[in-house]
Parts: sequence; C-alpha cells; structure tokens
Amino acid sequence: MSHWIYELSGSPEAEGHQRMAGEPEPGKVVVFERAEKPGIVDGFVRESVDDLMMVARFRWVAGGDPSVVMPELLRAAAISP
Repeated sequence: MSHWIYELSGSPEAEGHQRMAGEPEPGKVVVFERAEKPGIVDGFVRESVDDLMMVARFRWVAGGDPSVVMPELLRAAAISP
C-alpha cells in the first residue's frame, strides 16, 4: 500500500509541514489534533491533488476546539454539516 503525502500550509502551528497518510485517496478535509495541546485541533481543506506523485495540498481553515473548527471547515469545503 502506498502512502499519500499531505502538504499543510497556512497554519500557525503546522506551516510548511508534511504528514504521511495511509488512505486510498485524500478526502476534502483533514483534522489533526495538536500533539502538545490535546483536545485542540487544526482543520484543513484540500486545494489540490497530484495523483502521480501522491501529494495532496491542504490549506488551514481554523484551529481550536473541535466544536468551533468543524463548522468552519465544512463551510470552507462546501459540505453540508
């Protein structure tokens, strides 16, 4: 199984970071819990996908408590909650 590389941009906590993901295909949104701050998350929306290189680029939408981040993230991705 191949792994996707997620390039994350725009986050004050994860600017320029990359993460490996084992999903067969990247979703429209991703949420990562901050390692140093349990219960606090950063939400990202997908901007582009390079299927050949298996790189998905995501931009930061919001960070904080999940109950605040998720509605912002869904709105940015044009997904109905």
